[in-house]
Amino acid sequence: MKCYIVLYSQEGYFLTFTKRDLTYFSHDTNEIYPDGLSIENGPGQFAFPGGVFNKDEELFRACLRKFTEECGKEITFEFFPLNRLQSLLTLRNMIVNGAKYEILLSLLNTVPNKYHTLYLEFTTDDLRQIQNSIANTNIAQANRARIGVYNNVIQNYDQIFKYNPFCPLNDELFNPELWQIKREIDKIKFLSKSPITNGYYEMIVYLANYILNANTPY
Repeated sequence: MKCYIVLYSQEGYFLTFTKRDLTYFSHDTNEIYPDGLSIENGPGQFAFPGGVFNKDEELFRACLRKFTEECGKEITFEFFPLNRLQSLLTLRNMIVNGAKYEILLSLLNTVPNKYHTLYLEFTTDDLRQIQNSIANTNIAQANRARIGVYNNVIQNYDQIFKYNPFCPLNDELFNPELWQIKREIDKIKFLSKSPITNGYYEMIVYLANYILNANTPY
């Protein structure tokens, strides 16, 4: 089963990504691919950060891990108080490349036999800052690493982070955007037409109509 993470605001904005067509490095294999390796599951399509979680992982920890792996090596989460077991109730802050953002609300939605989604609420201003930081630092360094791998300047996986310390661990997502549940309604509806993106459509509908109570007619 897979897990995903959605960052959103009360105004209905949420952070989206696009899957690349080719990957040039992978945390899962600790390998680089100078010729590029085709991404099989939804290349060029809409995506939220996520993937398969380990059986011994708590669901919300797996969601946070996947976000860090796919969006930026220097993205971490703080828990409070620190002397207790970490849980959803103690999740407090998100740190992106040293900048701290307060998590206003955390919700884990479980869809039996399909997937698990962690919803983290931020202010809209913080969402924009997070989007800009990921685009201009993390994804920018991933793009630079891809060029280095392609040109054989980077010759092994570990070298990526010597030159690009904020690079995501996996080369899979790019193009972070902020969509809005009503403004992008046609784009959201379009996601339901493909089995590759229909799951993301369901996650957005849950956000809009169950978390935000927007009663949007998708």
